[in-house]
Amino acid sequence: MEEQISIDSFFEVPSSKEKIKHILRNLPRQPGVYKFLNESKHAIYIGKAKNLRNRISSYFTDSLNKSKKIDKLVSNTKCIEIVLTNSELEALLMEQFLIKENKPIFNVQFKDDKGYPWIRIESSKEFPSANFFLGKKDKTNKFFGPFPSSYSVQESLNLIQKTFRLRNCTDSFFKNRTRPCIQHEIGRCSAPCVGNIKRKEYMEDVYSAELLLSGKSEKLISSFYNLMDKYSQARSFEKAAIYRDKISSLREVQRTQSVTGYTKERDAITVCNSNGLTKAGITHVNNGWVTGHENFIQKNNLIEGSVLEHFIQTYYLAEVYCPSSLVIGEPIKNKKMIEKALTEHHGKNVKIISRLGKRDQGLIKICEQNTKISFNKKENYKNNILALESLKKELSLSKEISIVESYDISHHSRSAAIGGCVVFSKEGKLKDRYKLFNVSKENAGDDISSMVEVIERRFQASDLQLQIPSLIILDGGKVHLSHVRSKLEELELGEIPVIAISKRARRKPDMDLIHTTYGSSKITVGSLAHKFIQEIRDETHRFSITKQQKKQRNISFGSILDNLKGVGPKRKKNLIRYFGSIEQIKRASIQDIKNVPGLGNKTAVSIYQQLK
Repeated sequence: MEEQISIDSFFEVPSSKEKIKHILRNLPRQPGVYKFLNESKHAIYIGKAKNLRNRISSYFTDSLNKSKKIDKLVSNTKCIEIVLTNSELEALLMEQFLIKENKPIFNVQFKDDKGYPWIRIESSKEFPSANFFLGKKDKTNKFFGPFPSSYSVQESLNLIQKTFRLRNCTDSFFKNRTRPCIQHEIGRCSAPCVGNIKRKEYMEDVYSAELLLSGKSEKLISSFYNLMDKYSQARSFEKAAIYRDKISSLREVQRTQSVTGYTKERDAITVCNSNGLTKAGITHVNNGWVTGHENFIQKNNLIEGSVLEHFIQTYYLAEVYCPSSLVIGEPIKNKKMIEKALTEHHGKNVKIISRLGKRDQGLIKICEQNTKISFNKKENYKNNILALESLKKELSLSKEISIVESYDISHHSRSAAIGGCVVFSKEGKLKDRYKLFNVSKENAGDDISSMVEVIERRFQASDLQLQIPSLIILDGGKVHLSHVRSKLEELELGEIPVIAISKRARRKPDMDLIHTTYGSSKITVGSLAHKFIQEIRDETHRFSITKQQKKQRNISFGSILDNLKGVGPKRKKNLIRYFGSIEQIKRASIQDIKNVPGLGNKTAVSIYQQLK
């Protein structure tokens, strides 16, 4: 093996396809790491493989599905270097080390999305303050976070000041007080500036705030119970009441936390796209408390694989610390191998959770919300312009794209069929221009006919005072595209460009097919334009299915009540008014139904029995 590695570990890429095939046929079928090098012998891409021959050969095969990025990578590759390993796991660990050392331009990179705020406790001061902080951290104070937004920092500071009464004033303000300020008057500061509290007691409150911000709430509440009992036994009821109120305040926060109940640390990880920009977000949780959130921007497109999978590898195999549980919202291909790599790297058992229970679903939702917060309006505007320019270039359009309309059909077994239309521009989503169409019974259940009907109604002569879009996107395939184009030609609007996007069998985003007049997959997979189309499609689907489900509920609600014997329009109205929803009526007891105005005992029993 040693001799084979020394001979075959480095070779130049010949220009002749026959010579390339000959070299590739002689590559080992073992696991290992490969480097693509440029003219200067610098690594431009590093990858790992279970079978080096198959993996490297895949870059040089002619395929319609090969992306422009792979073509560019191959054209810039002058030499290839391989290193054999004993297992794919070893290859993964070596790959991540080499990527970190070499930073190849074709490997996906994640840049820390700087600029989110922290809570700073100025522990270097005699009476530390707790305040909002944004900037470079120092070593003399304590920092907690980061938080996804200034709003979430302020919420946490309000809780700290209400519960622990820590000061938030500047040093100059603190030193020049002769009487307590308004913060003390409203119960948010213990007024150490005028000696209302001893330093020892104040520092106990500081320590308690640090425990809370570190996610150690149960330890904190347990200590409060002990102190409350201690002061109660000493008949110092005023002090006991202080700790009772603190416990009550913290329990209220716990009650409203959707992540409450976790006893160990865990990270939730999600990947979000907005107008072609991709960010990975991590929400850190400890003892049921969200203790921080961080975002990372994807700097370049993937050659292959999942963004989420690559992020977990690059982040946690470079970090000093990794919690024992990582929660993700979608399955990843190499889950078992990455778990082994993280377990070996961090010296403890690390599990990746992709089959989510109700609590983990809530945690992923929080992570997604925190990640999406970072896509601010100014950034979105800039990215929208870039995405529209990229889309124009990829589709080879002569005119600028100013307005994009996207259409989707939604129904439930032919029932409550609707067509949804969402509108995008450089400003982003134009929600005031979203449109909803009730599909006729004749076309309900037939997506093609439904789509044609919606397009015809949208572009009827009386509706043309609305701006004609620069591009139409359909949630569908080649047949949808063909029929809609024919209808637009018939309406003398054939100049409007139309594309369609459809999911393939495995329903993964990077497998989506884009259909144009010239064929499928014209747009580069993973490009800015591709992600933008996916985002518009997903928003159209969300809008359509939400409206369809609402329509379906209204139909169900009406039909169930209409079929109740002994319930006329007036009683039906009273039932709806009293309970608010059909679900509440279904859950109601006989006594609950008896409480509805206008219903007697006999009718209430009859309604209850019919519903059950």
